[in-house]
Amino acid sequence: MIFGIQIDKKNPSYSIADFTFWFPQFKNYMETDEGKVAFDNLYPIANDKIFESIYGTDWRLAMGYCIAHYLTLIAQQSTSPSGTSLSEIAGGGTTKGVLQSASIGGFSKSYALDKTMVSSDEALFWNATSYGASLMALLKTKAVPSMFVITNDAQPNPFVAPKTDNILPF
Repeated sequence: MIFGIQIDKKNPSYSIADFTFWFPQFKNYMETDEGKVAFDNLYPIANDKIFESIYGTDWRLAMGYCIAHYLTLIAQQSTSPSGTSLSEIAGGGTTKGVLQSASIGGFSKSYALDKTMVSSDEALFWNATSYGASLMALLKTKAVPSMFVITNDAQPNPFVAPKTDNILPF
């Protein structure tokens, strides 16, 4: 334990019903055998990354973002070429970037993604989908320890009054 910050890696249970509450677009898929297998494989991954002690009341939403992120990555890869030889599947590992601008005739559209995505190195993997980017944005609203101070005192005692002999009266 870090004084004042408790990071508990034990989470409550999380079900397909919890997931589809936040992400109803996945409901039909989750009702299939394939969806149940996907959830059973992705739940432990999310549960090892997303902690209720960090996200608090947003924990169920954060778990959903994580699972939706992985499902989207899997869906994107499922459209890749398949086959029995490496040459048949060679295009599947092609890196895809984020659309920065598009023009069709006189119509043009671009996005200022730096306003909606966390640009730190640890967020790069999560920025591959809108669900992952939303998870990183949600994380930024939480008090996550980023700097630790080590002292000789094992733990300050909040029940002991500080010394007052060095304080000058006004």
